[in-house]
Amino acid sequence: MRDVYVIGAGMIPNGRYAPGSAAEMTRKAGKAALDDAGIDFSQLDAYISASAHPLTPRGVYLAKELGVTGLAVIHIEHASATGLAAMHEAWTAVGSGRYEAALVVGVDCPEREQSVLEVIQGEGHLPPPAMFAMWANRRMHDRGTTMEDLARVAAKNWNYARSNPFAARQAKEEVTIEKVLSARMVAPPLTSMMCTPWGEGAAAAVVCSPEFAEKIGHTGPKVAMRSSHLESETYSPGHIFEGAIVGPPSMSQAAAAAAFEQSGFAPSDVDVVQVHDAFAIEELFYYELLGFCAEGDAEGLLAKGAFGPGSKAAFGLPEFSTHGGLIASGHPGGPTGLAQVHETLRQLREEDRRIGMCHMLGSGSVALAQIYERIAA
Repeated sequence: MRDVYVIGAGMIPNGRYAPGSAAEMTRKAGKAALDDAGIDFSQLDAYISASAHPLTPRGVYLAKELGVTGLAVIHIEHASATGLAAMHEAWTAVGSGRYEAALVVGVDCPEREQSVLEVIQGEGHLPPPAMFAMWANRRMHDRGTTMEDLARVAAKNWNYARSNPFAARQAKEEVTIEKVLSARMVAPPLTSMMCTPWGEGAAAAVVCSPEFAEKIGHTGPKVAMRSSHLESETYSPGHIFEGAIVGPPSMSQAAAAAAFEQSGFAPSDVDVVQVHDAFAIEELFYYELLGFCAEGDAEGLLAKGAFGPGSKAAFGLPEFSTHGGLIASGHPGGPTGLAQVHETLRQLREEDRRIGMCHMLGSGSVALAQIYERIAA
């Protein structure tokens, strides 16, 4: 594998009803990523379409919004993990030398199409809020986790979203633990402010080889995609086959360990992390499962202020969900992982951080973990 760069990213605001059709959203997000990279569509070798609510032949249909150039069009679908799965395909294709530059675009309009939730329930599986409420109740039983711990995660992410112009949820005032706890109950112990909102959106990224970046004269800080690992669930005693839409927590642990091994970095090197925090209980688990603290330490560290603003300086631990996470930034589906990439590029470029990590789950079940590094211009 040769080095792989991410030289551009763009998105439109997430929302319950994002502006325009899927085609219009694709055009806006894709154009924003191309402009950020300083290139046009004709310079690309591949277009990778990421939609969690596929309407065949969506990928080709949407690619035409940006140009008709004969390039390869690839459609990726992996439920919530679709965006990062599309980035995984781009990383593999460019890293292997098959393509020099690819545009990855995620777009979904679940409010106007059959939703993943409807599909999950139609196949007889538990809806996600119920599944993750079980995770929460189990941890509360085993670890003594409280609703205040869950609310602390949610409040942190809501407050990060206040400065994110693309976030679906933007509170006018600072969100407190008490406010989160007083919100409508969805699936005990999860209140509505601890759960991601459904919504629509689009996000995109430009992935290329170092040679392509040099050829176009790309300037400024570059971000390299150092690793990407896609992991499915493995069997263990007591394994549940019926209704397990997210797989065991160990799946994320294995994906993260593999991504760190591929990249040569360790958890202590990471400055910022974006995770699949569709429900507050997830982020608590991922502090531990991704290798950032020991099992049982997450709640105590969080209560002291770790994983939020200033965490690296105070605790040597990365900040999590800095764009508001799925809880506040929103979760359109295909664009969600690409919104994480968009935020990671922003953090590594503008906040002068060096190492970022992205993580997503996909029902079915899969987990993805990716490591990004800012390198010298």
